[in-house]
Amino acid sequence: MPPTGPSALPPKRPITILASIAVCMLWYPGALFAQQDIRNLSGTVTDRQHEPLRGAVVQVQEEGTQIVASYITDRQGHYRFRHLRGSTDYLVWATYRNQKSKEKTISQFDARHNVKIDLIIKLE
Repeated sequence: MPPTGPSALPPKRPITILASIAVCMLWYPGALFAQQDIRNLSGTVTDRQHEPLRGAVVQVQEEGTQIVASYITDRQGHYRFRHLRGSTDYLVWATYRNQKSKEKTISQFDARHNVKIDLIIKLE
């Protein structure tokens, strides 16, 4: 009578485990390239005379969900958003003292991983 129970199974071989992992990665190629679906956005907010605007509020709106993220610029007028999804369109704008910059877009078809958008606010 052949043995039964856990001892009856043949031992797993490392080559079998590696082959299983390789098949899974080929079956789902998105796992290999998930990091490439991330992008970063940075830039500077200035007035018409190219003076940096400290304390301007930069907003990024995801077009699909309408979710908005905000960032307050530093003393040089710089802002940065990290880990935005590359497969999504975004609107970007800034406000300062009740004045708003023009809206800029980031397209999901833009292949850059580091996007730089400078915004200008016309102060009155």
